[in-house]
Amino acid sequence: MSERLNSGRKAEGFLLLSTFIWGATFAITQSALSDASPMLFVGLRFVLASLVAMPFLLRKTLFRGAGLSADAESGDAESGAVSAEAVSADVAIPGPVLPAKTERLWGPFTRLEWVWGLLVGLAMLAGYAGQTIGLKYTTVARSGFLSYFFALVVPFLQFLFFRQKPGWGNFLGLLVVIWGFSFIVDPAPGPLSPGELSPWRIFDMAHNIASGGLNRGDMFTLAGAVGYAFYIVFIDRANRKCRSKVIIFFQLAFCGVASLVIAPFVEPLVLVVSWKLVGALLYLSVLGSVLALGLINWFQRFITPLRAVLIYSTEPVFAAVFGWLILKSGMSVREVVGAALIVGGILVSDAWGIMIIRRMRRKKRRAMRLAHSGERPEK
Repeated sequence: MSERLNSGRKAEGFLLLSTFIWGATFAITQSALSDASPMLFVGLRFVLASLVAMPFLLRKTLFRGAGLSADAESGDAESGAVSAEAVSADVAIPGPVLPAKTERLWGPFTRLEWVWGLLVGLAMLAGYAGQTIGLKYTTVARSGFLSYFFALVVPFLQFLFFRQKPGWGNFLGLLVVIWGFSFIVDPAPGPLSPGELSPWRIFDMAHNIASGGLNRGDMFTLAGAVGYAFYIVFIDRANRKCRSKVIIFFQLAFCGVASLVIAPFVEPLVLVVSWKLVGALLYLSVLGSVLALGLINWFQRFITPLRAVLIYSTEPVFAAVFGWLILKSGMSVREVVGAALIVGGILVSDAWGIMIIRRMRRKKRRAMRLAHSGERPEK
């Protein structure tokens, strides 16, 4: 029991460290955008991350190719990947499905891995492109909390693609998030009066947005959050059908290469080689992409989904803190209230999903025990 408790605490510490690392990426990215245009910066970041990760992810795959076996890829069973359930706290991460020896391969990868890898990479590109472009025009704190909006979108995308119905808690969480969003887009200065805390203020959102409450960066950030929600849903399905290490490499490499290809067509290219830019790229690729993702893949299995969700909810808080420490970028009273409601609404949505899954599991275990004992279930 004590060993399990110590493992859980150790896992919580490393997951918090990963969230801490990710929280700092917002301020570091915004600082580096003075020396590089957004899409070019995204491309350099993820190409470098894929090169750093390649020896760890594809060492066995590249050398063994079609001769893969369960023994050759046993590391995948331990690595896992960040799935939709891991982020939205629905169920535990499933193990990977290894390609059969007889399955036709395109190079060292299966056709399914090519398809899912490109699909996941495209969604990842949409998420990070929107977030990075948004950071050029909005504050770090607003970007951090608006980016977290993806966790609320995931249950509804699961229904759209896979007919997994969202629960009432998801809708309640959505209403709370919209309530919080009404504070974020409120351009009024000064302190809040008690009457301004009413949920009915959501009906003034259209007027507040038209009055400048939602800037260009916020809109790019929200678009990126939707893209990242697609990424979470797709990577969950990909990890059920493909080797997780291959999918991780694909998403990093595709996101980086595609960004570099697209950049000349969508933005004036800017690249000023400086120590600030080099340091940002190293931090974001080595720590923000490879190390943080590796820690989450390894340690998330040791704690419950609810604890994982609570830890991940600190990411936008860390983003706001680092924005203040590094860039002296603060938050207004309305932004603080709105941010708290956004995080609270998403936690309500995730907690509801966890309770539903646990209830279903209990019913399934009870039915299995009754079937094994020969008893008839109560009506």
